[in-house]
Amino acid sequence: MINSSTRTRAPDLETRVANRKQELISEILELKKNSSRSGAAEGIHKITGRLSELAHIVKVGVADGWANVGPSATRRLDDWIAR
Repeated sequence: MINSSTRTRAPDLETRVANRKQELISEILELKKNSSRSGAAEGIHKITGRLSELAHIVKVGVADGWANVGPSATRRLDDWIAR
């Protein structure tokens, strides 16, 4: 039986990061499909930069696993998701 607090609880940080990363990858794929569209290359470049930023944050802040993410890395990841 699932209680109401479990249903309403926000997804954990790892899940939120993974979901946002997947959204960005989907955006890249969509831009590549419409590569003749004005601004597609710039959009791909911008999103690729965001994914590189995520890789750096994860490399530095999640080195010991998602269960041990410190407050600074959590804040940086939350900020990354929000943009």
